This record gives sequence, C-alpha cells and structure tokens, in this order.
Amino acid sequence: MSTQITPSCTSLQETSTDSMGEPCHPAKEQTSVEQMDVGSSSCSEKSVCTFYLEGKCRFGENCFNLHPEGVAVEEKRSSPKEERKKKNGKMKRTHLKTEEKEEPGKKPSMKTAGDVRKRIQWDSDLRKEYFVVGYLDRFAGVVEKPFTAFTWEHLATVGIDQLAIPQHRIQYFKYRGVKVWDKNERLDNVFGSTGSNITIQDVMQEVDEEFERKRQTYDSDDSDSDDEDIVICTGDTSAIKEAVQTQKQEYDQLRASHFLCIRVYNDELKNIALEVQESIIEQEPVLRNCAMPTELLHVTLAMIRIDDPEAMLKLIELLQDLRPKLQEMVADQQQSQILAKGLSTFGARVLYCKLQVPEAFSSIVETLHQSLEKIEGVVITNHFDFVPHMTLMKVNRVIARERRSKYLNSILYSDHIDKEFGFIPINNINLCIIDDRRGYDGFYLTCQKIEL
Repeated sequence: MSTQITPSCTSLQETSTDSMGEPCHPAKEQTSVEQMDVGSSSCSEKSVCTFYLEGKCRFGENCFNLHPEGVAVEEKRSSPKEERKKKNGKMKRTHLKTEEKEEPGKKPSMKTAGDVRKRIQWDSDLRKEYFVVGYLDRFAGVVEKPFTAFTWEHLATVGIDQLAIPQHRIQYFKYRGVKVWDKNERLDNVFGSTGSNITIQDVMQEVDEEFERKRQTYDSDDSDSDDEDIVICTGDTSAIKEAVQTQKQEYDQLRASHFLCIRVYNDELKNIALEVQESIIEQEPVLRNCAMPTELLHVTLAMIRIDDPEAMLKLIELLQDLRPKLQEMVADQQQSQILAKGLSTFGARVLYCKLQVPEAFSSIVETLHQSLEKIEGVVITNHFDFVPHMTLMKVNRVIARERRSKYLNSILYSDHIDKEFGFIPINNINLCIIDDRRGYDGFYLTCQKIEL
C-alpha cells in the first residue's frame, strides 16, 4: 500500500505538479512562513483579505487571510462597531480644541453696546458725565442723551419716570463730542476690538489735551475785550489808578455774563466750516488757535448780563413760557431754516459766515429782547447793530502779539468768499454761560435749553 504525500507549505519554493501534470508556478510575491498564520492548513486556502484592501480589517496580523505588502490600500475607515454606533446615534462627539483660523476677509468680532456701557459705568478712570449715548427712538429717530441721565438697571425694575432703553437700541457713544463707539460704522475706540488698536485711554488723552489747549488759547468772541478799551491818562499816579479802577468797574457792569443762541447741529455744515478754517491755517499756521471749534458753532441771539440768581430763575421761566409762541413762529418749514452762505468780517479781526435769515428769525430776536427788558436784574449788553452771523475765526490777543497784527488778510479766505455752508434749523434756543469751561458734549455750559 503506497502512501500519498501532500506537499506542505514549506515546499512553495519547489516546483510542483497539479492533477493534470502541469507545473504550478509560485506567485510573484511569496510570503514566508513567519508571515502566515500558524493555524493555516494549506496555502491554497489563503486569499487576500478584502477588508485589508478596504483599510478596515480589524484582525490585523491575526487575520487568517493574506495582507500582502505593496498593494494599494484605501483610507482607513471606522470599524463595523463604530459604524453601528453612528447609525444608532450612540457615538459621542469629540470636539478637538484647535486654534481658530480667521477666514480671509472675515471681520473681527466687535464689543457690544453692553460691554461699553459696563466699562463706562464701572471703570473709575472714566468720567461718566463726559459721555453721551445716541440711541434709536421709535418716533424721533436717533436721540442723544447724557450717559448719567439713564437708569442702567433691568428694564423690569425701572419706574415709568426713569429713562431706560434696551441696549440693542444704542447706536453710538461719544466722549466730549467725539465718537468712540458706533454700531453701524463698526467703530470701537473703547476696547479696540475691530482692529483700530485705539483704546478709550488714547481717545481721552487726545481729546482732553485738545480741550485744555483750546481753553488756554481761545478767547470767545462773545467775551473778549481789548487792552486799548481802557484809556490811561498821564499825570498823578493815584489819579491814574483811580481812573483805571473806575473804567474797569464800568466795563464789568456792562460786560455780558451769558448769551442766548441757536446751537448748530448740522454735521455737513460743520465739515465745510472746518475745511475753510484748515485752508486759512494752511496759509498761516499760527492762526490755528484762533479757529472756533466746530462743537461750539452757534448763532447768537442776545448778549446779556444776569446780576443775581433770582434774575436767572425769572429768565428760565420766561424761556419756558415763550416756547409755545416761538414754536408757532417756526411752524412753517420755510421759516425754520437759516441759509449760511458767504464770508465777511467784523473789523477784519473776526471772520464769520453770513446768514440769510427768514422773517421768523427776526421776530424771535425781537420777542426775546422785549421780554428780557422786563426782567429786573437782566441787562442786554449788545452795543452794536445786530448782525446775524456764525463766527468761524477770531484773532485773540495772544496770537495778535505773536504775529504783530490782529487783522486777517482777506487773501487768506478769498477762495471761499461766496462759499455755501448749508442750512441751520431754528429748532433750539440755549442760555449759555460765558466761561472757559465746557459741558460734557464740548459745548458751552448751558443753564437752560428749549426745543422748538
């Protein structure tokens, strides 16, 4: 009895014959015994693992099928168990903490109005009284109010007599008349979150320095006086002193302490006025300190002196009582606008914008003057024919001495002699103090304001 010997896997290197007697050639890539599973019964039972080719065989080296080297393998996928978990919705999501990369053209996030409000409210370095809030009123449009006028509490706890608004209505914040945060313009000079690299400290320093510079060097055209107004006589020293003292007392009695005016709010008009001023300053830089700051632009109605607090109270009551009558005068739109066009001067020293006023303006001035004359303790100090004007520049005494002249050469403003600045609405009357101090918004300190 003969015994048939079956070739083992170790004889793959040798040539063998199949049942038909044809030689069986070895594969191009042979696999050694060590690479095969020990539990394999024969090489004929080995085949390439299809899961390995797909990159998802979970048995690895323990797989009974072949994992040939050099064969392209697809990207590794999730295991069948993971696939089942995904289908059943049981697989936990993992959030990888990676650095956020800003997409090209993507704008940086901006600090909100609430962030700015909290900063002003709780930062001890910020003076709340110098900030103004511009917010959207449902009926009046954008309205400005001092920051301190608001009650910054939850709206549910605010009484009906307190001023409070939802923070999403806030449009902008101003510091002493300068915008530091604006939602629509994406301006943030409080935190610098929009990439300006400007913070509120930078703005405050610049604005405060500018206000101080103007305070020290600028003399209001309403309150300035000339040294030559006082006449000095030669002779006995005591007589000279007595004469000077008498003239000063007379001057002080006639000097105005307050004035009534229409404040200019037209931003476009302010920009044109600034262009004219800069054109003059470019030709003669020393005149920069003589330019009227645009936040102070106004139309004077009357110069007055108030002698005591009682007279002040009477004047405030008078303005409130006159308000309905004055409103009727400007009810017609054509009567409520002043056209600012052209330039002229007072004595070649004060440059002003000429005003084409409606009949209502003259009526308002006349009504105010007649009413003021009836108040004891209030004196109108206008010692000149009333000329409607808006002052742009005045040569003060300091600059006059420096440039050795107090006169403005007409060549400086000849290019703008017929310049049209725009319209000034007659919609407010302010009672202001003649003083170097300024209010939170950069305008003169105001004792009383009425809206028309």
